[in-house]
Amino acid sequence: MSARGPIAVLDVGGTHVRRAFWSPGEGLTGLVDEPSPSRLRHPEASVEELKDRLLTTICDAVPGGSAVAGISFGAALDQRTGVVYGSAPLFGDETTPLDLPGALRARRPDVEWHVVNDVTAALLHYVSAPERRGHRKVLLLTVSSGIACRTVDLRTGTIATDACGLQGEVGHLPAVAELAGTPVELACDCGRMGHVSSYASGPGLRRMADVLRERSATRWQGSALGRAMADGTRFETALTAALDAGDPLAAELLDAATAPVAHVLRTALCLDPELDELALTGGVATGLGHHYAASLHRHLRHEGLYLTGDRAPDWLLDRVRVCAPGEANGLIGAGIAALGQGADAPTAAIPAPSTAAIPVPATTAIPVPPTTATPAPSTTATPAPAPRRHHAILRTPTGLHLSPRPTPDPAPGELLLAPSVAGVCGTDLQMLRGLRDDAAPVIGHEGVARIVAVGAGVEDPRLTPGSHVVVNPTHPTDPAFLLGHNVDGLLQERVLIPAMAVRAGLVLPLPEVPPGVLGALVEPLAVVRYAALALREHRPRTLLVFGDGTVGHLAVRTAAHWYGPVRTVHVHHTRGGLDWSAKAPVAADVRLRYEDLTADRLRQALGDGPVAVLVATPAPATLSCLELALDATDGLDTAVDLVGGLPRGATTSRLPGVDLAAVRAANRAGLPQPPQVARLGTASGQKVTVLGHRGVAGGHLLYAAAELCRAPERYRDLVTHVVDLPSAVPILARLADTHDRIVSGRRLIKLAVRMGGPS
Repeated sequence: MSARGPIAVLDVGGTHVRRAFWSPGEGLTGLVDEPSPSRLRHPEASVEELKDRLLTTICDAVPGGSAVAGISFGAALDQRTGVVYGSAPLFGDETTPLDLPGALRARRPDVEWHVVNDVTAALLHYVSAPERRGHRKVLLLTVSSGIACRTVDLRTGTIATDACGLQGEVGHLPAVAELAGTPVELACDCGRMGHVSSYASGPGLRRMADVLRERSATRWQGSALGRAMADGTRFETALTAALDAGDPLAAELLDAATAPVAHVLRTALCLDPELDELALTGGVATGLGHHYAASLHRHLRHEGLYLTGDRAPDWLLDRVRVCAPGEANGLIGAGIAALGQGADAPTAAIPAPSTAAIPVPATTAIPVPPTTATPAPSTTATPAPAPRRHHAILRTPTGLHLSPRPTPDPAPGELLLAPSVAGVCGTDLQMLRGLRDDAAPVIGHEGVARIVAVGAGVEDPRLTPGSHVVVNPTHPTDPAFLLGHNVDGLLQERVLIPAMAVRAGLVLPLPEVPPGVLGALVEPLAVVRYAALALREHRPRTLLVFGDGTVGHLAVRTAAHWYGPVRTVHVHHTRGGLDWSAKAPVAADVRLRYEDLTADRLRQALGDGPVAVLVATPAPATLSCLELALDATDGLDTAVDLVGGLPRGATTSRLPGVDLAAVRAANRAGLPQPPQVARLGTASGQKVTVLGHRGVAGGHLLYAAAELCRAPERYRDLVTHVVDLPSAVPILARLADTHDRIVSGRRLIKLAVRMGGPS
């Protein structure tokens, strides 16, 4: 680059133009999003008017004094020169070439312009994550207002292109689709009929919905999707809500739209078995998230690869995944491309777009270090490397911030981990809300990580770089280690685990890693496993669960499997929680709301026989729920597990003279074994069994991870929100300031944060 400092970056698509500043050390800052001056938005404008508006928008987005700008551009363009051949969402069926870099230089000669295709930019960011450096090839396919893909060979750092500098324009491949048992033929935005984008792009999906509404009017009117749209809800919002509610018509629509995409993926793997990952991004795929992934997997299970689909079905399915929001960020990719194209960039960078004639290369190189390259020896002095840094979500007196931190090298006995996914729990929210005085600047104790570096003297031979692990957040005997509470937690790109925790066996290698983001459920599911092992000794006829967070739902999901024949009664704290449970694929036999309950009404719901009570509520609600449970079960054989927190010295008149916090703290991280159980007398003269536990044993964590691998579909819907590390900051800040659990218009059960690598 001709100048140092933050790079002005833009991501130009058919719907939005996003702009920001980016640097490797600070990441993205000053993000602004505005509508694109596109054919979709201005159908009356001529092509020349649209191009002029677009050039004005781009030039105006780069302030004076910005020496370098990187553009991720949503169009079919020559990767070597930046010349745009066409963009149906932006310009319609126009294919007259536009020398975009030349036009920008003519208007703003003060700026060094770098233009790459938007999928290339997203791919550059996606493959910069360390976990992909061991891959051979990666394909990234975007499904938004248009559809295209790119494939990179990470061994050589190249994206192959054809004689026009193009690759992966799969949105304009011929495709077929059908709805309600009848073929559909729709036009693509490029003007031709029957392309992949005709059915599977964002506009194509809306057109498919219109066809389904016409062909199946009665079913449409009775469906959750049809009713929501009749009430004026936007199509995208209505479709997501209908899929969340299990609407069969919405699922049929999505399956019809994803069928051409599944065919593209199947064909790609058939032709190139070296593809180690096929990832999907874009507003449609990422917006629909696990619904989109599940639809693709249904197609690929139904019709996979010849022979391989039957003999090794997971070989195909494990390679196809949908990106979390921000995981393939075109803005960051535009910055990476601009950084690699400058005068001081390595020779492996993409050539800067130019209007000069150049020979047609066989491949286009990208600024990704090849995984097998060996640096050539040099006799010149090598400057000292810059200090390594990683990003973390820090709690500060002024709020939450995504900030760079020095990345340490592990000292003897220590481990340096790279979290893959981290979950956010109710205890984390209490810390964010100032209800707890835990000192760690970085929270997060749920998740799965990969070992990056091992300090000298680590004796366990399984703890090697590359191994996936889960960390037991609670030390059984030393209160100085409580991950995410008094030791920095997992909401960062690198985590140092101290030697005392490693020696205690708190870092547990995983024989098998839970798929997708289910690693965020390992620790809460281990808590439920611990409780089930203790409570099932009581042989309950009814399991009463207080709390509609992750642990409460997991307790209901596992009751039939871990207790045997048992009736479940689930007490929720909000109407929203009650409504969510009513639509969930697995729900309790009886669902109640706390505010509507009296002891008599709850007693009627419980029936006769032994009762096991699991109190899985935030600390402020634990005592009141315990008291209601004791009043309702008076006279019944009852056992209670206090999973929810308690203030120090907590007591209740129902159990005179009992320090409940001490009862709960008697079991810590799986010790003693079997757990200590108190047999207590109530104020009415009854006997009740009470226990609690802080943390779990390593065996509980390993069992939970194995369970998530055995039956992922039983739990997948509980991870309701998936974001990357930067996107988690505003969500956590909002949750810290409010007590509702609505995020992006949907009820939050478990928030999973997917990690990238250090910048």
